[in-house]
Amino acid sequence: MSEKNALEAEKAALRSELDETKARAEEEAERLRSEAINAWDLGKEAFLKSSEFGALCAKKALGYFKVGFSGCLAQFRTNGYSEEEHPASFLDVKKALMDMADEEEAEEEDEEEEEEDKADAIPRAPPSPSCI
Repeated sequence: MSEKNALEAEKAALRSELDETKARAEEEAERLRSEAINAWDLGKEAFLKSSEFGALCAKKALGYFKVGFSGCLAQFRTNGYSEEEHPASFLDVKKALMDMADEEEAEEEDEEEEEEDKADAIPRAPPSPSCI
């Protein structure tokens, strides 16, 4: 009987030690998860600000533009549009991309000129009546 009690006591001690070890392991796992999430967030922010991310976005946008442009050309051709009869410079992908860049530059210049004009404008007092 005493042997059985000793085994039960040892079993209870081992179970208690196992529970403590499990609790410490869970705490450590949670701490590591939290650190990993923080590291991921910091890395993600740095990546979003990097030139590599900008290049990937530009590459993806160019791909969408190219597919959309090809689709438009296919629709033109399907609907009987003849490039020989009606040459259109907008049907050239490279030229269209260059024109887009030129348009953006022109818009930026216009915005800068408008800002300069606003800065140069001096508020004037209304003219005073000379005879009443």
